[in-house]
Amino acid sequence: MAVTTPGTTPARERTRREIVHQAMDLFQARGYNATSLQDIATAAGCSKATVLYHFSGKPAVLAAVLEPAAADVAALVKAAAVLSRADAQELAIQSFIDLAVVHRGVVDVLQDILPVIEQMPEVGQLVADGLQLSDYLAGSDDPLEQDLAKFAINGLLGECRHAQERTDDDLRRLCDIALRRILRRA
Repeated sequence: MAVTTPGTTPARERTRREIVHQAMDLFQARGYNATSLQDIATAAGCSKATVLYHFSGKPAVLAAVLEPAAADVAALVKAAAVLSRADAQELAIQSFIDLAVVHRGVVDVLQDILPVIEQMPEVGQLVADGLQLSDYLAGSDDPLEQDLAKFAINGLLGECRHAQERTDDDLRRLCDIALRRILRRA
């Protein structure tokens, strides 16, 4: 068993983190489908076998890339579940704005895989939580309000893809104004 001193990270964990980091960069720059496991391995400075040691395949690498955003969305959904509809909607609006800004890079990756995301069981919980988040944003069971929430999410996520065009503060302001104008308050 390897002994580590406080403040050090075992080599295996550093390698895993580097694989995830490089995969995120490649998925964002090239797209998920255009990035191979070999591309990820080369960028991470390891072999394809090493990537496969850490992950069962490219979908598992994708799940690891999305994990921080998925955890944040899951926490938001859990927090909103115990609130009144109006309070859940307000929390969803405020938190969605922060999530969209903090996880800008993930938005690029998600936009790329949206057409096939439901065929990827590795990200199934993120999909389920995302749908629940859109319900909280809608603040209503009305189908039109729910469609407006999905429309708002897609539009704002599209804006997040252009990181160089807006500062974080500008993007937060745009998202806040847009969500509050589009979504009827419960």
